[in-house]
Amino acid sequence: MERRAVWAIVVLGVWFGLAASGARAAARFDGLRWYHSEDAGRLVLNEDYQLVWMNPRAPDQVTVRLPEMRVSEVGDAAEVVYMFKAEGKKTGAASTDPTMLSGTGDLRIGLFDSNGKGHIERDGTGYKNEIWCGYLGYCARICPHLAVGTRREHSDAIPGKIMKRTKAFEEGVCESLLQEAGPYGGSLDVSGFGLELGVYSPLILRVERTGASTLVFSVTLNDVTYRYTDNDSNLQPKKIDAMAMYFPNPKAYSSITLAGCWFSCKPSTVTSGAPKGRVFKAYKPERKNRGD
Repeated sequence: MERRAVWAIVVLGVWFGLAASGARAAARFDGLRWYHSEDAGRLVLNEDYQLVWMNPRAPDQVTVRLPEMRVSEVGDAAEVVYMFKAEGKKTGAASTDPTMLSGTGDLRIGLFDSNGKGHIERDGTGYKNEIWCGYLGYCARICPHLAVGTRREHSDAIPGKIMKRTKAFEEGVCESLLQEAGPYGGSLDVSGFGLELGVYSPLILRVERTGASTLVFSVTLNDVTYRYTDNDSNLQPKKIDAMAMYFPNPKAYSSITLAGCWFSCKPSTVTSGAPKGRVFKAYKPERKNRGD
């Protein structure tokens, strides 16, 4: 009888241990652990081992620690490449249709230097966290399915922006990695990418050091590339070791899928060579961010 009781305690201990570790486990994709800020059940691997973000909605954020990629020396480049696909519905209403202009970007995505501040290690931590105070890097607010050439209409109808995290240590705003514009300085307007819903395309995020004080952050999707040139050495990242994606608005997306094996299929080293495709100049830089 005592032996049965002991075994029962052991089984319960293992069960609770697994339950506790499950809170930290997250989705494992491309050899990395991907964490969901709100609901781990909506970030899953499908039968093809692709990462699927189900029913994205505000304030969802997906965060992942990356293998460290140096960008401190001229010629260094950090690059992340996945096949990207988003499913959604053309509602005909600007506020919810992914192919129509509304808000300040359907998806916010960034590459960051954790700068010694650590990394998220569990699901359900929310989209604001003190651990991000000190993170350096760049954020792109993009509309993947908006037509190329679409321009801003007003402060709450912007097809896209690329921004630098210039207020990384400012209390009250630094806790937001992607959700708010507050931690970011000057921005550059960009346009849409013209990708069809339900169609895969390579998504390429790249930070390249082209000069002692110059970093270039670029986003490529559907063979369209937008580049942001940062000539201010202050608060520039020295490495890239984190990526995050944030869903900000009520657009009618049913899923966002990433496929591929950028890190688990090859060594994580400094890369070279720019992606091919159409390159579009971003519009005139703005000194202030007006949209959240």
